[in-house]
Amino acid sequence: MLELETRYYVRLTTTDRPGVLAQVGTVLGDLNISIASAIQKEMDDQAKQAEIVLMTHRASEAAMQQAIQRLNALDVVAEVGNMIRVEEW
Repeated sequence: MLELETRYYVRLTTTDRPGVLAQVGTVLGDLNISIASAIQKEMDDQAKQAEIVLMTHRASEAAMQQAIQRLNALDVVAEVGNMIRVEEW
């Protein structure tokens, strides 16, 4: 399963402050995972949180699992809510 290569949908809850998207991009880039699209929305002005939704280009399952571990370790990431494999027909 780790050799599987596909696109991924990833949803994160993060701190809403400058540089967060750059930190997320660096984690993915270090593992050779390219971002196809990204959307960031403010969730709650009081909590100062944002939701980041990413779609990746094709990446290996092994690299994505490493990325999820590294993203969870970032102090700016409150939660990795979803990582969904995207089938291409």
